[in-house]
Amino acid sequence: MEKLNYEIIQSYQSFKTIEEMDQAVRGFLYKHKASLSEGMIKVLTFIWRHSVKVIGVSFAKYDTIAKGVELSRRTVIRAVNKLESLGMIMKIPTARMNGKQGVNLLVIQPFQTIDNLKNNMSSQPVTATVTPNKTENKQSTLCENKQKPNNVRGQEKSDLHHENVALQESSESMPTQQIDTSFLPESIHKEFIQATKPFLCAVDIYKLWNRVLIVYKKLKLERHLDDVIDTVIGAFKQTVFKKKMNSIRSTFEGYFYSVLYGMLIVEKRRENKHLLFDFIGD
Repeated sequence: MEKLNYEIIQSYQSFKTIEEMDQAVRGFLYKHKASLSEGMIKVLTFIWRHSVKVIGVSFAKYDTIAKGVELSRRTVIRAVNKLESLGMIMKIPTARMNGKQGVNLLVIQPFQTIDNLKNNMSSQPVTATVTPNKTENKQSTLCENKQKPNNVRGQEKSDLHHENVALQESSESMPTQQIDTSFLPESIHKEFIQATKPFLCAVDIYKLWNRVLIVYKKLKLERHLDDVIDTVIGAFKQTVFKKKMNSIRSTFEGYFYSVLYGMLIVEKRRENKHLLFDFIGD
């Protein structure tokens, strides 16, 4: 009975170094540890420790994990499903040569580092406890066109509301008047620009396209990037939808990266479809 082809497993590698993987897991735990049970943390730790041969990929069976963490198989499955729903891991089903289901590959996903999370949290605008002096200073910059500043409470509330809106819009990287998409490099796909420019400024489009290139190069697809641009745009639309639903727990760029990685992995598996593999299933 043939084991899972190493080259196929390697195609799912999600990090260049173990240090990158460690930072991703620690960032995830920093943000979500309070909502995870002790069993879930044990399962994640086990997967983490068994994802070093191919960095970020574990092919341990549920029974193996259950034995290692001293939990029931059913509990392990629930924990894995929870970790997947939070975006920490992604399950990749495999098949035996006889067509039956094989073991699931558990791929750890990129996540913000602890330092980035701390910086993001410290940079959040605090408006609930703004002192009068700070409020006046902020209003002088954000609402400088107002002709009649006064001390009426209703006016202060209105000004503070506009201030909050301005801060929120700036933090969501809405289009600015400084630079338009005509300044973007010609190497960025035109369809990608058309799809993203209603939501992002030129600089953020450029940054997001770099994420596309990272995923594409990491997976080493045989197909040209132009041939999967519809998939790329689909990943962006899914990310925008999740953003509008307030369902993104990480950054917009990080969530887009994870979605695109998962979608292009499917394309990679299709390219490797001729390489049948066999493994002992759960």
